[in-house]
Amino acid sequence: MTGPGPGPGPGPGSLADRLGAFAGRRVLVTGHTGFVGAWLVELLAAAGAEVTGYALEPLPGSLAATAGPPPGVRSIVGDVRDPGALAGALHQSGASVVLHLAAQALVLPSYDDPLGTFETNVTGTVRLLEAVRSAPQVAACLVVTSDKCYAVGPAAHTEGDPLGGEDPYSASKAATELVAHAWRASFAPAGGALATARAGNVVGGGDAAPERIVPDLARALRAGSPLVLRRPDAVRPWQHVLDAVAGYLRLTVALLEGDPVAEAWNFGPEPGAAASVGEFVDLLAAACRRAGRAAPDIVAGPPGPPERHVLLLDSTKARHRLGWRPVLDLEATAEWTIEWYLAARDGAAGTRALTRSQIERYLALEHDGAGTTGLPA
Repeated sequence: MTGPGPGPGPGPGSLADRLGAFAGRRVLVTGHTGFVGAWLVELLAAAGAEVTGYALEPLPGSLAATAGPPPGVRSIVGDVRDPGALAGALHQSGASVVLHLAAQALVLPSYDDPLGTFETNVTGTVRLLEAVRSAPQVAACLVVTSDKCYAVGPAAHTEGDPLGGEDPYSASKAATELVAHAWRASFAPAGGALATARAGNVVGGGDAAPERIVPDLARALRAGSPLVLRRPDAVRPWQHVLDAVAGYLRLTVALLEGDPVAEAWNFGPEPGAAASVGEFVDLLAAACRRAGRAAPDIVAGPPGPPERHVLLLDSTKARHRLGWRPVLDLEATAEWTIEWYLAARDGAAGTRALTRSQIERYLALEHDGAGTTGLPA
């Protein structure tokens, strides 16, 4: 097995070095109790940032619920649809950097509540950007959207491809991209430099969302029940949460340094590394067996509402202009993910220790320019 190949290499271009830009800096993270937001806050806290989080209560079993916020992180419970509370959180934080991750982040619930999905993802972003526009201390703002913002196309999506959406969630993310573009074009430089980030299918430890493959597998492991797959042949650009977060932070540092990066960015796996749902589940099952756990049985379920069959991302721009590339290949992603959920059985102490360990291992690998498979020593 081989990893994804050399990363940007050691030295000042590594993420570990560039995280120094956050030391002592005040940062507001919306959605910090969500899956990706919780990992982002862990990295920012480790970098010495003064972090304020604004989000709903975390889902039971998630990283944020199991380990709680890192020491020193201020957590405010609130809804991005509440303009007064949102603006108040930004004012209290005194943040010069705003990272907006709060969202309704699932395709299937968007069919059940399309109005709530658009209110959270689109109107919530408008309210966030308006609060930022009224906060002159903000130097950089990153809005995280989704790889599903693109219209269906025949090849891996580049940032210039048409936006679209065949379901309410995807359409809401396309609309969020349009909102960010309009605010950037209409109001810059008020609110600081503004960029958007479109990651692939992000997986890893600490996700507890319903109807998502990794937490569904973790629940099946705990319950000793089968894992139900709706669309095992669907192809997705899987990537570990730390690879996505590394892209977000590199982009934010570039915004702070005044680089011309206030635009949309893809962060996805290496070309050719996408896999079907069934193939990725096989890797997760193999990781379970290597850890001495029996993998759950796999059963076919009804396909559910329509979803696109193939979704691929082209992240050439981020590789060339930001010096970013994924560190963990698909096998390593499966290994690190299963390792986290098995450690979570030990409660908050075990979860926090492993989360910090995975971050430290990731930063060391990224600094050395080494992709990897499996579990590093």
